[in-house]
Amino acid sequence: MSDELQLSKSLIDDVMKVVVAADERAKDPFIGSQYLSAIVGFVIGTSEAPAKDKKEILEELAAFMQHVLEDVSGPSEAAPAAAAPIAPPGSAFGIWKPS
Repeated sequence: MSDELQLSKSLIDDVMKVVVAADERAKDPFIGSQYLSAIVGFVIGTSEAPAKDKKEILEELAAFMQHVLEDVSGPSEAAPAAAAPIAPPGSAFGIWKPS
């Protein structure tokens, strides 16, 4: 058996059909992605792994998602490695105070 994931368009479509059946709004790819992210958080959060391992797993999965995004977006949409991401206006939150 291969260690590679068997990711296919068919598998993704099937998973998304289940999510959309639960909430029609998930047809919007950003809402659908929120459901998938919440599911990942739930699965990791309810696992019996130590808290420090859960955080590391989540960070690795975030990097893996970035890699998949770049692979499927193609070279025209992939941002250069040195470019800083630009957040949409109004998306900043929190207050920082120097100690």
